[in-house]
Amino acid sequence: MDNQLLLERMACCTEWQIRNQVTDRQDANRGRFIRSYDQATGHLILTGNWQTGTALMALLAVYRLTGDPRCLDAAELAGRYIMSLQVMDSADKYYGAIRELTPQSLEFAPRDATSAAWALVWLYTFTGDETYLRRAILFAEFHLKYCMCEGWPLYACYMTTELDDFLARGSFQSGTGLFYYDLFMASKDPRYIASGLRPIADNYRKYFIREDGSLVQEREIFTWAEKPGAAEQGHTSPNMHAFNDDFGAPMLWAAAGLFGDEEYRLTALRFVRWLAAHLPGNWEHTPSAVPMGLMYFNDFGNYYQDQELLTAREWALGALLNMQYLDRGDPKLDGAFKGRYEGAAGVPGGGARCLNNRTTSYALIALAKLAGDPENIWLGARNSPFVDPLTLGPHLLKY
Repeated sequence: MDNQLLLERMACCTEWQIRNQVTDRQDANRGRFIRSYDQATGHLILTGNWQTGTALMALLAVYRLTGDPRCLDAAELAGRYIMSLQVMDSADKYYGAIRELTPQSLEFAPRDATSAAWALVWLYTFTGDETYLRRAILFAEFHLKYCMCEGWPLYACYMTTELDDFLARGSFQSGTGLFYYDLFMASKDPRYIASGLRPIADNYRKYFIREDGSLVQEREIFTWAEKPGAAEQGHTSPNMHAFNDDFGAPMLWAAAGLFGDEEYRLTALRFVRWLAAHLPGNWEHTPSAVPMGLMYFNDFGNYYQDQELLTAREWALGALLNMQYLDRGDPKLDGAFKGRYEGAAGVPGGGARCLNNRTTSYALIALAKLAGDPENIWLGARNSPFVDPLTLGPHLLKY
């Protein structure tokens, strides 16, 4: 890998994120980034809770690597937007919840809201400002009380009596466990392991990763019965979350280290190997899985010295670099990565040159990890492990 090239491409992507963030103090969108943009149609929408969070966390990794203060400033602006989405009425059942798109939204997906709260954890870690940690804890307390059922998060929630919540169990919820791990590392509250990471990790191993490494997409809420996937339903394109596991693999990586049980990581390895075998022929349906796969192939390939995964890493890196828009003369395009089209179907030219911040944020964190492998970042494989304070000796008490 050409490290200088990685740094240059990372810088281009960083510039795109910062350049296209809303920064006007008079604009209630302040802190949001571009979620998706299509050059042919001009269709553009801004990030909601989770994509604001993932962009924030990726920028913090770049800040750790480069020290560029603009990345920290942009991350804090994004964090303030996320906080504007949080329900702060203590008399409300949804106290602590983080709305999906704007402060007026009536809905939120627990997994999406988790990424927003996750970003606040990392803002606290980088800044030491306890406001961010308190807000993340507020969300976690709500999430544990109202968004978990028998050790697995709910699918979607609606803050109105006119609509019922979606209760199915989606495989994409798996990354929630890593949020609880990072929150535990920031707060040192073991409940976030006992009621968050551990049941999610155990249920993910038991119910969602098949022996061949492929993922079960969805299960019924109370029976845990498997629902038919895209192929069984006759869809022409694979379901996105067949390839994008929403960070279940690094969640199991963290569980393996914390619980001292390598089987968690070996279970994730099954999926990573499956992904390496199937992603090259399917990536155009799920472009966000390319940077995600790049991180997995790198981390698991190096850890297990798996040559097939390291070869897949080279393919994924080449594919990712080819997905980046460069020198197109469009400031809303240059530096970002091609992603899933979110405009109307059948529009002439739609989708030919489009971006999506899901792919772009994942690409930014992937480039930062490969270029410098910084410690103590979102999705970092070299983050500081948990150390029980008891092993450091007794506290010297003054009173």
